[in-house]
Amino acid sequence: MTNNFNMVAFMDALVEGGFSEKQAKALANAMFQLIDTHLVTKDYLDMRLAQLKSEMIQWMVGLMVVQSGVTAVLFKLLH
Repeated sequence: MTNNFNMVAFMDALVEGGFSEKQAKALANAMFQLIDTHLVTKDYLDMRLAQLKSEMIQWMVGLMVVQSGVTAVLFKLLH
């Protein structure tokens, strides 16, 4: 995943807002780490959701097969 966070622009905005250079750099580094480790892109999320959907469909089909087998066995036992 790519991180499109512009640290220089963020630091410039902080300095213009009254932060010292040292404060702006520390905050920009912390923000970069937060974004880089805790946020995901839309493409990555879409990919993971597609994988989850595929796994859920596989489980559902498997459970339907088992349910059909159990129903057939019970039907034969009762008749």
